[in-house]
Amino acid sequence: MKKLYILLLAAISFASCESFVDIVPKGQTIPTTVDDFGEMMNNGSVAMGGDSYAFTDICYCVNFIEYLSDDFNASYEPASVYYTIFRNIPYVYNTLIWNGEIFSAADEDMNWNGLYKSNYIANFVLDNIDEAGPGVSYKREIVKARALVHRAFNYFELTNLYGKQYNATTASTDLAVPLVLESNINVQYPRATVAEVYQQIIKDLDEAISLFDNTNPEFNNLPGKATAYALRARTYLWMQDYDKAYADATESLKLRSTLIDYNTCFQYMPGIPAYGIGGYETNRTINPEILYLRYKTESLLGTYSDKLMSIIDKKNDLRYTLFVGPLAMSGILEPVNWTRILNGGINISEVWLMKAEAALRKSTPNIGESLDALNYLRRHRYAASTYQPLLINDCDQLLTEILNERRRELVFTVFSFLEKKRLNADPKTAQDMIRSIDGKEYHLPINDNRWQMLIPYNVMDLNKKLIQNDR
Repeated sequence: MKKLYILLLAAISFASCESFVDIVPKGQTIPTTVDDFGEMMNNGSVAMGGDSYAFTDICYCVNFIEYLSDDFNASYEPASVYYTIFRNIPYVYNTLIWNGEIFSAADEDMNWNGLYKSNYIANFVLDNIDEAGPGVSYKREIVKARALVHRAFNYFELTNLYGKQYNATTASTDLAVPLVLESNINVQYPRATVAEVYQQIIKDLDEAISLFDNTNPEFNNLPGKATAYALRARTYLWMQDYDKAYADATESLKLRSTLIDYNTCFQYMPGIPAYGIGGYETNRTINPEILYLRYKTESLLGTYSDKLMSIIDKKNDLRYTLFVGPLAMSGILEPVNWTRILNGGINISEVWLMKAEAALRKSTPNIGESLDALNYLRRHRYAASTYQPLLINDCDQLLTEILNERRRELVFTVFSFLEKKRLNADPKTAQDMIRSIDGKEYHLPINDNRWQMLIPYNVMDLNKKLIQNDR
């Protein structure tokens, strides 16, 4: 079905307006029914065509942003192929050293383009679904709800990559990204504020939740009500509205709460996880602990930093002992089982941790419920032979344990960086980032302007309504 929608493939990358004048395909089918639009929400489904991925799919996953986190280092071993890759791809190296300019004027920002193209598809569906002819395989309200969730997810990532972390006192003036809510590609928009984008995210998710039924989708790339609740919980967590984050995480877990017990998993070849992990579902579209699949195409080829290693139990944390092993070429540690990390969407484990944090930080803290949620995750992740549930009564100590567990669970995803950006809003959890590359130390202080990526130069050239981020 993907080939039928060539008109969508020129979606908003904010190149020249002329490139979008002639976008109606010649000799191709224009979507007219609910089923047509439903298929568009399947774009990027690995269930329907193997592990294939197109840049313009609705489920675009951001790439390489993990390198902005100081949880990772580049390879220091010149014999490693990755040593060369890190240094020969300018935007990767610029990311590693927190350069003020990651992309040059001649580069395309793949993440800006990919997320806005995904938004164009969602907007196209939302502009037309109400007037579409009846469907057989899809329900109109479900297709509409899925488009709303996709758009909300895109804007959550866009505003957190290119705008400042949400701060209630400044969100109404802090600039985020253009808020495009229609499929007319010839209209230029200024940057909306962080508050306006968050308001739209919440509005889209409110409507999606009202449209979804309680049926869980067959495949993980298709969002359902549990996804909408989880994404709204994440949004409220970023807004420091812990009461609402707690309520939504709880509702999401009522619909989907399954975790794989890593104690039931095993390495087919002991000591070499590259040969595969038994007991772990490798098909991401049906993996029971993936709530919302954003198929990631590249594994981060980096080592764990000393700071990250300092909070990992290398003997008993099964995420480490099962999925991380030595790479013989350079002696570095690489997550060789890509299935566990190649999802840029939402895993159910994150929802359990959102509930744990929000239960502790809401207006009426509940330490018992917070501990229960945290321990539920931990007993699925640590060796049963040595596992002991945490018994903590001190709120600050418990929060530290929850945040460390989030860090271990979200490793090698975009949230390795965005989580640190979120925590900078709270003086108790704010931290500078430091790493050493080729013997030189690099520093990203709290509230530095480099926590926000630059708006792409080609976008700035073509849309004079935009204001660039400071450097």
